Amino acid sequence: MSLRNRLLLILGGTFIVLWGLAAVWLLGDLRREMTAALDERLASSARMVAGLLEQLPQPLSISQGNPLSAIERGLESGLVCQVRSLRGEVLVRTPNTPHATLAEHGVGFHEVSMGDERWRSFTLKRDNLWVTTADRMDEREKLQSSILLAAALPVALALVGSLVLIWLGIGRGLSPLQSLRAALAQRDAEDLQPVHVRRLPKDLQPLVFTINQLFARIAGALERERRFTNDAAHELRTPLTAVKTHLQVAQMSSGEVAEHALLQAETAVDRMQSGLEQLLLLARVESAQDFEHEGSVSAQSVARHALADLIAVPGYQRIEVDNQLTSDVFIAVPESLAVASLRNLLDNALRYSPPHSVVELYMAVQHEHLLLRVRDAGAGLSVSDIEQAKQRFWRRSSTHSGSGLGLAIVQAVIERYGGELRLQAAPTVGLEALLYFPLSVE
Repeated sequence: MSLRNRLLLILGGTFIVLWGLAAVWLLGDLRREMTAALDERLASSARMVAGLLEQLPQPLSISQGNPLSAIERGLESGLVCQVRSLRGEVLVRTPNTPHATLAEHGVGFHEVSMGDERWRSFTLKRDNLWVTTADRMDEREKLQSSILLAAALPVALALVGSLVLIWLGIGRGLSPLQSLRAALAQRDAEDLQPVHVRRLPKDLQPLVFTINQLFARIAGALERERRFTNDAAHELRTPLTAVKTHLQVAQMSSGEVAEHALLQAETAVDRMQSGLEQLLLLARVESAQDFEHEGSVSAQSVARHALADLIAVPGYQRIEVDNQLTSDVFIAVPESLAVASLRNLLDNALRYSPPHSVVELYMAVQHEHLLLRVRDAGAGLSVSDIEQAKQRFWRRSSTHSGSGLGLAIVQAVIERYGGELRLQAAPTVGLEALLYFPLSVE
């Protein structure tokens, strides 16, 4: 069922029920008022006849003929009148009055049946006479039906007209939805620009805002996919070329030359593997992939796993840990990402510092954050280099190994989970990286 038909069913059904109840109540009240008015007419006519009879000069008798001939013209159309003595003798009656006695039921209003006809009567006792007026029930019902039909017809027409107006109003009210549907239907599959619909009601603005947010997320996902594809092609092109070249040299050579070529090919494969791992990790961090199932992790566990990952790196023994944490401190960052971030900072410090210098890892709590400070004794970075160091594939020079993604991954992690990465010159010589992770509230 369409939304328009559903709204029409709900609103129209409610409207019909309310109007129907109101009409039943009004028509029932009108019927009661009409019955009361017709009864009042009978009573007034009986009182009028009684008053006229009291004005006659002598007592009324059967031999006098029909003294009502003078007052028949005073009775309203459709009424009959009968005057009876207390002994039950019918003294006078109007010509259309039934011959049966109308007053046998006593004073007041009664409904009597005479043959196939039903009558509504009113009897009034005045002195020695019973004055009865009556009218036919079928004429009453016919009059009531005519009046009720005349009253119900405008209600029915108004109800039908209201339903038509509701149908048109619903169509008019849903026209912004049709405009939105048309705007979306005309868009190209690759068009992810925000949707703009003129004269949009306030009720639909949150829907359009949500659609635009969805388009933005889809555009971001596609952009990350394109960027990953471009980065992978860029990062793999050089190692693959180097592997191919060294393998060709190994095939054409023998002895030490071949062994050296194979060694260089293996180095290029290692570099390619490391670059792919870094690219995949960066893509996972920037995507909507859920890492939260890993739960909270302690700072000591992060440092321990990061150091374990660097055992195979030359110069690993140069790392010195200055742990200022007196108790377990838990951070609100998934363990795999926190370990990868610290490992990248330590790996950069080992890679770009002198072979026999010390790389310091300082751990402390500052301002409700875990501080991991990595300080080396290398050449450091200039102010302009610090601004570019967090970009993808940035290297100080082409002679340095590495993928150029380490700091970019750290920056992506803190952007997703909160925190800060600050690069600055060390107090004496070298560079220090300050990594702030938010503490867990658990």
